[in-house]
Amino acid sequence: MRTPIAWFNSIDQPRRTATAVGGMCFALLLIFMQAGFLGAARVNVSIIYQALDFDLLIHSRAYLTLQRSDPFDRLRLAQAAAVPGVARVSRFLIDSFGWRNPRTGSTAGGMMLGVASTAPVFLDPAINAQLATVRPTLTALIDRKSRPSYGPWEVGGKAVANGQPITLTGSYELGLGLISEGSIIVSDDTYERLQGPWNSGYAQLGLIKLAPGADRERVAAELRARLPRDVVVVTKPEIIQREQHYFLSVKPVGIMFQVGMIVAFAAGAAILYQILSSEMSNRIAEFATLKALGYPITSIYGIGIQQGLIYALLAYLPALGLAAVLYRVGRDLSGFPLHLDAGRAAFVLALALAMCAFAAFLSLWKIRRADPASLF
Repeated sequence: MRTPIAWFNSIDQPRRTATAVGGMCFALLLIFMQAGFLGAARVNVSIIYQALDFDLLIHSRAYLTLQRSDPFDRLRLAQAAAVPGVARVSRFLIDSFGWRNPRTGSTAGGMMLGVASTAPVFLDPAINAQLATVRPTLTALIDRKSRPSYGPWEVGGKAVANGQPITLTGSYELGLGLISEGSIIVSDDTYERLQGPWNSGYAQLGLIKLAPGADRERVAAELRARLPRDVVVVTKPEIIQREQHYFLSVKPVGIMFQVGMIVAFAAGAAILYQILSSEMSNRIAEFATLKALGYPITSIYGIGIQQGLIYALLAYLPALGLAAVLYRVGRDLSGFPLHLDAGRAAFVLALALAMCAFAAFLSLWKIRRADPASLF
C-alpha cells in the first residue's frame, strides 16, 4: 500500500491547512451565492410568463421586455382567433402602479396585471378560481409575496392603487423579486379605470391557447402570415428565453452576478496557489529525495495535485452547508427563489476542482527545481 504523502503533507501543518481551507471555503461560498442569485434571477425575470397558460404570444413589434411592452390594437386578438388551430386568445394587460396602504400610510411600487375575469389564463387553478371575485370594478387579488413595504393587509381590506381605493378580494403567490416590489391582479375593466380609459382599445400581450392536436409551429407560421407587421408572434419558450437573455446578458444585474463568480473563482485560486507554492518551496528537499529514489516526475507532480484536491474537498463541504443555510435565510427574508439543487451543487464542485487544478498546475514549477544533487 502506497503512503498517502499528500494527505500527510496536508495534516502536518494544521494552521496552514486551516488557512487554505478557510480561504477556499469563503471563495466557494461566494460562488454558491452568486450562482444562486443568478439562477434565482433567471427564474424570477420570467416568472409571470411561467405562471401564464399559453402556447403562443402576440406582442408589439416595439416590445423590449415585459416591463416595457408597448400596447397594440386589440383588433389583432380577434384576427388571431380566426386562425385555424387557435382555441382561445386572451387579452393581457400589464403596467406599473403606485400602492398605498391606508392603515400605515406606507407606499410602494408594483406591477398591475389586468385580465378578463372570465379567462382562465393562469396555470394555477387557485388563481383562476378567484378571478370571478375581481369582476366588480375596483377589486383586486394581491400577491402574498409582495415585499414588506406593502405593509399589513388582509383579504376583504382596503388599499389605494394609483390614487383610487380598491378592495382586496383574494390573494395568490407569485413573487416578482427583481421585477418589482409586488403585484396585484385586476379585471380588465378595473385596469382601464386605474390606468386610464385609453387602454380599452389596446392590449400589451395576446395569450394564445391552441386547440388539442394543433401543430404549434404551423399555427405560428399562419399567424405571422395573416397578422399585420405591427405585432410579432412567438412561442412560450422563445419569449422566456428572450426575457432571460435580456436581464442576464444585457442588464447589469445578470452581468454583476456572473462577474462575481469569476472574481470569487480567481480569489480562491490565488489563495490556494499561495498555499501550495509555499508548501512546495518548504518541501523542496523532500521532493528532491523522491527524485533521487527514482520516483517518476508524474508521481511527484501527482502529490501536489492531490494536496490541492484535498484542500478543495475539505473547503467544499462546509461551503455547501453554509450555502444551504444562507439560501434558506435569503428565501425566507426576501421571497427570492433561492434553491440549492443537485445541479448547482455539482456545478460549484466542478469549479472547486477546476480551481484546485489551476492553482496546483501553477505551483508545480516549484517541484521542477527539486534537484537531487542539492542533497549532497
